[in-house]
Amino acid sequence: MNTNHEKERVQKTTLVYLVVMVLVVALILIAVPNPTFKAVASILVVLVCAIAIIIQWMLLGKRPEGDKEPVQQAQKVEQQKAERVSTQTGAPCEVSGQYHCSEHPERKVSMEEGKRFPPCRGDNKGHSATWILEA
Repeated sequence: MNTNHEKERVQKTTLVYLVVMVLVVALILIAVPNPTFKAVASILVVLVCAIAIIIQWMLLGKRPEGDKEPVQQAQKVEQQKAERVSTQTGAPCEVSGQYHCSEHPERKVSMEEGKRFPPCRGDNKGHSATWILEA
């Protein structure tokens, strides 16, 4: 997770908490006539907001244990996608090997670096194809 983005989000939320706290305390001071109740209510509002802010900053960058596995799986999938080499008909081959058509996996071509990819002849028709390097 992007901790810088998360830190900015926590800073903005903290600012919102502080503004809300000031507004609630000002409202209590204006609307409540009893001085004892004013003091107690104001202290409680400040404590609750302070605890919420502290907890928020303590949890910054931490993830529940259950969240780590899906993130690792997503990273694996992204890595596999990045490792998969694919190209289009007419493009020069950059990685030698055997490729198959994305629409007709049974249609395969062996390519050498620098050669241009042919059209796919699947279904006895020639068509522009996306060729995928086989693992």
